[in-house]
Amino acid sequence: MPENINIVSKEAGKIRSRIVQATPYEFTMATRAKWEMVIADEDITIGAGRFEKIKVKKINIQKDTLALPCAFNHHALASVLKLGGKGGASAPVEQDRVVESAYIMGVESGDIRRGDLLAVINVFPIMFAREATNPIEML
Repeated sequence: MPENINIVSKEAGKIRSRIVQATPYEFTMATRAKWEMVIADEDITIGAGRFEKIKVKKINIQKDTLALPCAFNHHALASVLKLGGKGGASAPVEQDRVVESAYIMGVESGDIRRGDLLAVINVFPIMFAREATNPIEML
């Protein structure tokens, strides 16, 4: 059953809100995945309990794939909470996406350096169990 939902995104530095009609759908996820590394692409100083955005080396996420975080913490000073980039949360899984940043929480205070491994994501191919509908923007 289609439902009207609000999609809130940041575009060109401004918050944009739009109403779309979307439908939940089922998919099958493969048991074979690709391991992608989230690697810092800048130096920053993090504080314990501080939430920061850090630039990461680009990761291309192909359409019809689902990225899930690896449960293990890969950096002694910070945990990756979410990823950001071109497409973002409002990009449907049917489109290619590009990860360009990570939002991290400081576990301890210290320096994160360009080239540090921050996290790992598992990228699984998916197949739709039925025809997925594209969200329709409402005016």
